[in-house]
Amino acid sequence: MLRHSFLVGRHVSVKLVGAIVACFVISAAATAQLQQPQPPPRPAAVRDESQPAPLRAKPANTSNPASDPNTRKIVLLLPSEQTLFRRAAGAVRDGVRAALAQSGVKVELRECAYGTAEAVAEAYDRCGSEEIDVIIGPLGRSEVSALSASAAKRARLRPTLMLSPLGGVPPRDFYVLAPELETEAELIAKQALEDACRKPVLVDAGGAIAARVSAAVAAYFKASGAATPLAQHELGARERWPRLTDGWRRDGVDCLLFAGGGATFGELRPYLRNITSYVTSASYEAELDAIVDWTGVRIADAPFLLDALRPDFANLAPAETASPTLARLFALGVDATRIALLGSESGFSSESRGSDQSRELGEAPATAAAAAAPAARAFLPPESFDGAIGRLRLRDGQYVRTPTMGEFRVRLPVALGL
Repeated sequence: MLRHSFLVGRHVSVKLVGAIVACFVISAAATAQLQQPQPPPRPAAVRDESQPAPLRAKPANTSNPASDPNTRKIVLLLPSEQTLFRRAAGAVRDGVRAALAQSGVKVELRECAYGTAEAVAEAYDRCGSEEIDVIIGPLGRSEVSALSASAAKRARLRPTLMLSPLGGVPPRDFYVLAPELETEAELIAKQALEDACRKPVLVDAGGAIAARVSAAVAAYFKASGAATPLAQHELGARERWPRLTDGWRRDGVDCLLFAGGGATFGELRPYLRNITSYVTSASYEAELDAIVDWTGVRIADAPFLLDALRPDFANLAPAETASPTLARLFALGVDATRIALLGSESGFSSESRGSDQSRELGEAPATAAAAAAPAARAFLPPESFDGAIGRLRLRDGQYVRTPTMGEFRVRLPVALGL
């Protein structure tokens, strides 16, 4: 089954998965507030790609056609030299390559590796030459902070799509594509209210990730003005779970919004008879064991994991089987590629590209004169589109994501309504 092909990955170690989750959605350590100059106003002329044309499925040209001015030049700036994050970087890279192969766009892809946050600025300068259309990366939160903090001192900046949260408005020509966990937490809170939960309870399993999920869920309930009260509990030691959950049932608790990792939720799940559970992707880091049945558990996650048969995902399965966490990073690479291609495409004029009605990604210029024109491009990222990690909308240089709501059927989650 296609959906199953990219959700398996039982050989990923718990330590590595935890590290990759932290890289993808959250830094466990508090991030210091960046002190940087207020960026100048951004161009208003971003385009709405609410329904972007499907990327055409034909081999990408990733050779070095330097003489062709229509070739997009993209740099992939990833922590491939970090042992801990090498697999995470590889998953993003594989997503980029798969999306390029599906697009048919002429691309010169340059991979630029770095090892530490201190080395990312040097790697950026080394690889970000003037002819580069866009840089995808860096991936880690500390590297994103370091590069952004140094932007004001740099003589040369290329359009850059960073893949981790920044905590503030990015510098000019920098953009952020980072699926934060808070959007998933808000979505499960919204779904619980729509499901008419009469007595919901928010359970915090402890830790930095759980704290952020709990805060976002509680804030959503408060802001919604819902009459439904939200009880909050810390999960505590396992020996108290039977008494705790029995008390919930006696009190009429019918919905549980869980903030914590998958291993803890898997242990808690047998105690939750007749209570509907809501989780985020943080609770689904690895493939479930064959004896596990999570049927009915509702989850907010990337559509790439919940709706694998969507037409634009049909030919995008990773070459190797991957855990859910690595599959999300693959999807992040896919969406970063779409933004890079659409953003660099916008620098061509309609005269050299043809009308909007007839244009497709990678289409040749209409005239020989246009083909001989310099390859310099403006970078205007798409304002919104339906991506592999969710519905994406650009706001203040950052893509805000709306994930998809799904539900488990035995061990695999599917989008609601499928």
